[in-house]
Amino acid sequence: MFRLILFLFISVLLFSCNYPGEGSLGGWALITFPIKKDEFKLAVDSLRNSDFENEIPERLQYDSEYWKGDTAGAMEGEVLYIKKDHEEMYFFSYIPMEEDQSKMSTMIALRSVFRDGTWYRKANLDTTVQKRVSKRFYEEIIAKLELITNTKSKSENETYEQNDHEDLRNKSDFDLIVNLGENTEGKKKLSIKGKVDSIAAILMHGKFDVSSVHELEKICAHSDDLTMQSFTAIVEELFYSHMASFTDYYLSNPKSCLNGKLKQSMEEYMSVYTPVERIKKRAEKEKRILKKAEQQHLTPKQLAYLHTLLNSIK
Repeated sequence: MFRLILFLFISVLLFSCNYPGEGSLGGWALITFPIKKDEFKLAVDSLRNSDFENEIPERLQYDSEYWKGDTAGAMEGEVLYIKKDHEEMYFFSYIPMEEDQSKMSTMIALRSVFRDGTWYRKANLDTTVQKRVSKRFYEEIIAKLELITNTKSKSENETYEQNDHEDLRNKSDFDLIVNLGENTEGKKKLSIKGKVDSIAAILMHGKFDVSSVHELEKICAHSDDLTMQSFTAIVEELFYSHMASFTDYYLSNPKSCLNGKLKQSMEEYMSVYTPVERIKKRAEKEKRILKKAEQQHLTPKQLAYLHTLLNSIK
């Protein structure tokens, strides 16, 4: 009997801590959509599939699955990835609505944001960052889900989260329009980034093309610009999409700039972890890469390149 009471007490304690609200471990404002959960989930899938840049990169797959283990099945939720400007992932959970017996509404709450290699709950961020995260979650996710579902969500009033939100429902698309005025240097940098994205999209969803890779090599020398911070991540994602072909290319071109950026991307990912955590992360990353190599039937020579690359990561 004592064991049963103790088990129930711990279960309630763990479950209650996983829901947002005043005094809990996390959670921004509660947001309600006037549609069924199944319809809302279809909208989330539609948002994911609307742009290839919404796909969670291979190098972040392990981190994106963190909440599956962390919540011990107590929460049902979604992880969405935003690449534009500053790469982040957002985890939001579905909140049970006991008063909605008809199940015609869906309530969610942003629970955590993944930035710079770490998941952060609201309580771990200062007010300024909380506000920025909330604003971006609204503009990049909530507003777009409103467009897809043709509905208007309702949110509990949290002053610093709500006042700066702009109603984006009347916008015809999701593109950010940048007015550079006479800043021709800015236009040049923007066009280079646009060219990288275009080449990456062709390679990611098509066949390996050496001429496209050579175009990226030309751009690679200028990729240390602030506007090109995502370049190393793009190089790594392209490597996973055509691992065998890129491996052969790098073996034939050992001084390739892209090869250097591939290593740099992996090292940047590891750099945010402590030395102890890095050992675990390296092992996990190596396991995923070698599994993909096995699926793509890499030759012993190609596998040797992979092992040399992985062993060189600091």
